[in-house]
Amino acid sequence: MAEQIEEGLRAVVLGWQKSDKVSVINRLLGDEVASDKHFARSVRKDGEANGRKITLINTPCWWQNYGLQDSPEVVKQELVCSVFLCPPGPHVFLLVINLSLPFTEENRLSIEKHFSLFGERIWRHTIVLFTRADSLKDKNIEQHKKNQDLQQIIQRCGQRYHIFDFKNKSAAVQELLDKIDDVVAANNGNHFETHDDMLLEIKRKRDENEVRAKARQKRLQDKRGLKEIGEEAVVLLSKVRIVLLGWSLSGKSSTGNTIFNHEIFPIGKAQKCANHTADVNGRKITVLNTPSWWKYFSSKFNPKFARAAILESIGQSQHMQFPHAMILVIPVDTSFKIEQKKIIEEYMAILGEDVWRHTIVLFTWRDRIPDISIEQHIESEGDALQWLIEKCRNRYHVFDNTDKKNRAQVTELLQKIDEMVAENSLFCLKTQCAAEVNVHETDTQQDEERNLNTDKLLKLMYQELKNRRKEIKRKLEELGMDLSGCIADDVSIEQPPDVSGDDKLTEKIRREVRRWEAIIMDGMLNIQNPEASYGEMIQSTNAMVLRWLQKCEEYSTSKTSAYETSSEHSDLVEDPQNPETSDNTSTLQTMRS
Repeated sequence: MAEQIEEGLRAVVLGWQKSDKVSVINRLLGDEVASDKHFARSVRKDGEANGRKITLINTPCWWQNYGLQDSPEVVKQELVCSVFLCPPGPHVFLLVINLSLPFTEENRLSIEKHFSLFGERIWRHTIVLFTRADSLKDKNIEQHKKNQDLQQIIQRCGQRYHIFDFKNKSAAVQELLDKIDDVVAANNGNHFETHDDMLLEIKRKRDENEVRAKARQKRLQDKRGLKEIGEEAVVLLSKVRIVLLGWSLSGKSSTGNTIFNHEIFPIGKAQKCANHTADVNGRKITVLNTPSWWKYFSSKFNPKFARAAILESIGQSQHMQFPHAMILVIPVDTSFKIEQKKIIEEYMAILGEDVWRHTIVLFTWRDRIPDISIEQHIESEGDALQWLIEKCRNRYHVFDNTDKKNRAQVTELLQKIDEMVAENSLFCLKTQCAAEVNVHETDTQQDEERNLNTDKLLKLMYQELKNRRKEIKRKLEELGMDLSGCIADDVSIEQPPDVSGDDKLTEKIRREVRRWEAIIMDGMLNIQNPEASYGEMIQSTNAMVLRWLQKCEEYSTSKTSAYETSSEHSDLVEDPQNPETSDNTSTLQTMRS
């Protein structure tokens, strides 16, 4: 034990977005050594806490309510590899939980699944570190611990927890150091063992991905270099016509706004195709922003939508009849698996096989993984994403839509479009009916969706949104927010179908809604000052929370309106070849926005 203390304590700090990890690290080391900006690589920080040497590893965050299957592989790999940054291994893991935010079953499951990456042994070395205990309305941590999901996490950690008081730093730090010593003693002075086959295999894959990522990057650079020095120079197009495609909350509208450096397309309201033309870099750029599709559900639930909202809007608009580029927008902060590959394949097939020669994959949400190359993300995700990139002939680009002043990213995208057009000329639509598309689902997808139709899906999706709004409103009221009179009564809706017992279908619907909720909540609860009182925190964030609830109401209301209309015409929705369904286009677009 004495040798362990002499060489210094080693701790890995874990937590999701808004968990206060950075604030804890900075208070422990007594300096602003950690940044609150997003990152994907674990970062080592060395210093002293109350005169003792200590090494803290700050790890990548995951979304608070995301399941493990929805976290990108590169983040999961970097999360695990954090244990190799403090050899021979960490003495303790500090799981930071912000008590000012609701803690639900989804939060518990997210923690448990992400911890499973390290193996069951991690729980013997973990302390739950609570922050913002002053936010509790009853000021009693013991009462809050009665939350069954929180209680389960504490029990798995052997009842080890610590309330970190930012205002009384010295006492809080010393008490935490004592508890870390207790953890080491309980483990017979041993650290968390990193020579585990499972951990070493993840590290090996991470290292191999880095090698392949550099090779892919070089291949792209070599290809572009040959074009620059080749006999046939790439001609800059004076007019560029771009079509944006992608699933819900992928960042399509933000991408259009980044291209124009102006708020043209309302975020989250791509209920119908919208186009805009303006000068960018001295060139006339036209962007067509199309409604989104589901991330987890097959195109068969609304094949008419794909034809009417995307295909017809392109084909019937003269100035977009021959687009120069189809930009397929994919966010990097979430997983891309075989189910996403199949769904994208279905939608793209409607435009004809030739569409792939004119498509560039545009990765968005770059600010979430700024320290990882996009090539490493591609290699880490695996076969499905690599198939998509190869299908597009290794054409891809990346945007940070939070940095619209970065015009270099826009200039480079336009250059890649020029190069693609020089290679392939223009894209001429060769449309097909969805029924003619020879894309087969996996047996698993067929089993999960066998008894599901569009009408049923829309009912269930709306009900999930409605339930989440209710639950979050209740949790925020428990934390002291006065929301009375701010939100209208729930819009009535016909009783949704009973899917109890159909766990796979229920989970799919939840996964569709989780991202929407996580993104909005992350923006609304942007707490910057950990030393502020709860009253000050409430005052600064109350308006943002109300805005979130109102957005939820608006979203749910539009869903209901669209649902009611689609229910009236449900016999038309199911037939992609029926020309009479054209009047139903706006409804379908609303549902897919």
